[in-house]
Amino acid sequence: MLKANPAVQPDLQWHTFDNFDALSTALSEQWLSLIQQACSGSSFALAGGSTPSPVYRKLDALLAQNKTPALCKLVATDERWVTDADAQSNEGLFRRCFEQSMDKGQTTLVSLKDAASTPEIATSAIHQRLQQQLPQAFDAVLIGMGADGHVASLFPGAPVQHDDLDCLAALHPQTRQCRMSLSLPRLVNTRRLWLVISGAEKRQVLENAADLPVAGLVRAAGCTVDVFWCP
Repeated sequence: MLKANPAVQPDLQWHTFDNFDALSTALSEQWLSLIQQACSGSSFALAGGSTPSPVYRKLDALLAQNKTPALCKLVATDERWVTDADAQSNEGLFRRCFEQSMDKGQTTLVSLKDAASTPEIATSAIHQRLQQQLPQAFDAVLIGMGADGHVASLFPGAPVQHDDLDCLAALHPQTRQCRMSLSLPRLVNTRRLWLVISGAEKRQVLENAADLPVAGLVRAAGCTVDVFWCP
């Protein structure tokens, strides 16, 4: 039986689905509603990887069917320091998943990368870009969680922010891959926070997160964290 950690659980609102297709449909419809309500435009920070991509494709299809004149800005919660053509690029994934809405000018991507050789060199420039193009709180952050409890590229035992910048350079603890991540303060500067996970293992990690980065995210959030989960 799963046991909830009282330090984490009270701030979570669970939404449980039978499968990921049902989860994707429900979340994409909620997301579309937010976009349609935002007359002057909206902004969202998005997790990469294969898990949430069905949600993105469903939203893209819904946007293609609806008239949404207000621009929707997207940014990755974190990005590997690779080109968009690389299979591991989150921004490349977003360009594929949101192809229809980007072609129509309904969505646009704010990049966490530039031409610098390393994310450490680029951090100040990317911070300035985020300040200029995404100065307000996000309308929502859609984030995933690793089996070790990491969120974005905020890993256990690693820093969650760099000075007062909106982003920080990060290093995957096993692969040593260089990444750029939104900082914890920037991630929680949002009106809604959607945590998308699947499987009993990740649910148990979340419910017993203790001092893991995902627990820090939940505690720092200024809003209820909506957990979208399926077996």
